[in-house]
Amino acid sequence: MTCQILIVYGSAYGQTAKIATRIGDTLAAGGLHVALLNADSARSVDLTDIDGVIVGSSVITGRHHKSIKRFVTSNLETLNRIPSAFFSVSGSAGSADAVSQLRARTVMEQFLKASGWTPDLMTTIGGALAYTQYSPLIRWVMKRIARSEGGPTDTTRDHEMTDWAHVDDFAQQFARLVAPVLFAQTAHPS
Repeated sequence: MTCQILIVYGSAYGQTAKIATRIGDTLAAGGLHVALLNADSARSVDLTDIDGVIVGSSVITGRHHKSIKRFVTSNLETLNRIPSAFFSVSGSAGSADAVSQLRARTVMEQFLKASGWTPDLMTTIGGALAYTQYSPLIRWVMKRIARSEGGPTDTTRDHEMTDWAHVDDFAQQFARLVAPVLFAQTAHPS
């Protein structure tokens, strides 16, 4: 039995794409067949032969990607019927500040409530401060936000705040959800 998993992501500066790839690699190592899709380049997606979907989006200025919102809206019935998961990537999720982490969770929950999607699994994941990729204005704004939350403020380099063990755990939880027998066999060979 081959289990078909689709990972759809929206990434502004590349960290969400990197996280989606890591999730895909973890699932593939568990014996699942994985396809990655950048939501910005997808206009319509056929989910007929898909056994599970993971959707991920970065949060920019408190909002998830429009392309992710379109994907969820267009595929809402299927997403609520088959195993599905959502991960929301932001600097706030990677903050050591509990209030910032709560804010990240609230943004994710508001997105899901507004969309009508009830994924089987959801999480927030710390992103990155891509200072070297930002415009001067965005760099200045992000540095001020990082300073107020106790984050890194060296704008000469990028700062990754992703907890990779958490990413791997999220992927494994989804694998057990969508293909418990298959994943158990490949994760613990006899």
